Amino acid sequence: MVFLGGLGLFMYGVQTTSDALQKFAAHRLKQILQSLTKKPFMAVMLGIIVTVAFQSSAATTVLVVEFVNAGMMNLGQALGIVLGSAVGTSISIQLIAFQILDVALGAIFIGFVLYFSGKKQGRHLGHSLIGFGIIFVGMSNMSAASAPLRNIPEVYYFLSQLGAHPILAILVGLILTTVIQSSTAIFAIMMSLAGQELLSLSAIVPLVLGSHIGGTITTLLSSLTTQKMDAKRTAIANTGYKVAATILVFPFLSQFADLIQWTTNNLQRQVANAHLLFALFMILLFFPFNNFIAKLLKRVIPDRQGKEAPLKFQVIDEVSLEVPAVALKQADGEIRALASFIYSKMMLKIPEALLAKSNDWAEDVEKAEEGVDWYYRHTMRFLAVLSQKGLTDEQAEESMNIQFIAKELEYIGDALMAMVQITKKLHRENLQLPEENWEVLNELYTQVTEHFAAVMEALTTWDSQKAAEVIREHPETTRIQRDLQFNFLAQSPLDGLERDLKMEEKRRYITLDLIHLMYQADEHTVNIAKVVMGIV
Repeated sequence: MVFLGGLGLFMYGVQTTSDALQKFAAHRLKQILQSLTKKPFMAVMLGIIVTVAFQSSAATTVLVVEFVNAGMMNLGQALGIVLGSAVGTSISIQLIAFQILDVALGAIFIGFVLYFSGKKQGRHLGHSLIGFGIIFVGMSNMSAASAPLRNIPEVYYFLSQLGAHPILAILVGLILTTVIQSSTAIFAIMMSLAGQELLSLSAIVPLVLGSHIGGTITTLLSSLTTQKMDAKRTAIANTGYKVAATILVFPFLSQFADLIQWTTNNLQRQVANAHLLFALFMILLFFPFNNFIAKLLKRVIPDRQGKEAPLKFQVIDEVSLEVPAVALKQADGEIRALASFIYSKMMLKIPEALLAKSNDWAEDVEKAEEGVDWYYRHTMRFLAVLSQKGLTDEQAEESMNIQFIAKELEYIGDALMAMVQITKKLHRENLQLPEENWEVLNELYTQVTEHFAAVMEALTTWDSQKAAEVIREHPETTRIQRDLQFNFLAQSPLDGLERDLKMEEKRRYITLDLIHLMYQADEHTVNIAKVVMGIV
């Protein structure tokens, strides 16, 4: 129980440090990126820095994919960051190998002081120091609890056999890292066992190789369902690097072990050095060929041709939940994609749907509205999961704004859907909207469409001036709507057959419904503009 408690403290410390540092520095990542990716080797440095900061190579991979898809770097540079992330993990493990419990306890106290007395950034830094200290408290407990294992023959025999059967050791390292989903935690366990001389160097080396591979499996599996091809390519390359390097090193395990022993006689330090040397070996082996590997990946895993699946996220990747700053950026992009979808698949088709003699156009709009509902539900679910990740106040506000905009877009989709349902009702009664009625409505429709297009543009750059224009022009939309309503209500039915009079009356009130729905769509558009302005 002491060992398991220590492991729990260790993993909690790693997660706490990662979350706090993300809140402290995530918004600076773009500036760091622009300065470090101008030269190819600087991409490796970025991978090291981000992985040390976030304590997660998975988080680094998420950032890489986002940067590639945003056009901020090419796939070759991304692969450089992936290689650097392995070294970043090694640096974290090197820190853990130090016996600095006293220093760690001091860090907890300093972190406590900063957390409760500092400003917002100071609290985040204090939180990260608390997490850093807890890591070493957990390590101390695991190391102390490992000592009695030496007196259990079955445990001692199993661990001693790992050195004699390196393939078994690789599989054990791979499986444990995949299950626990933290290579850092596995290395902490290995150090605890090594500190009690329960692991020999001949067992440590293959365990390290297996853990390297296991640390990529979760990201690889997550990438299989993603819509972003560069996510698949990056994840496959990440796993491929580790597997290929393991195959190349395997025939020379004894020589590799001799090299590690030459660096230090301390078994715990040997665990850390094995990880670092293997990571450096991968950089030397693959970095010169990254651009070639990137081209090969694009050929083997080509971009999708033709139309994308209709009911799948256009921008969001579930793995981005590892990094809230990236997840929010993707959610914002998904909302813009949803607005564009509504504009092209629904709003622009309204005239044809209303004037057509068949239901084909109306059914296209109805099908699109089903897609809008799907996007809304799944985006809100994504943001609900994200809200449990411990967002900063600014991130929580951004999430609420995105949710508000998503709801307003769904309302607009509902209004457009109601308009085409009116059309289908006309067709069922063998009626059709007269073209002269549409000519009267066209001014309002044009106004509503232009406002929606302007809000789409405002969302792209979060342009408050463009949003303000929409808000200023809304009173004119209100005037047009009221004039149209008054004119149609004031019309007197012409003399004629009672059946014709009823049909004309029905057309008139249907037109009034259309006027109301168009105006309703514009009101929701204005609500979105207010969010951009910061009014809501």
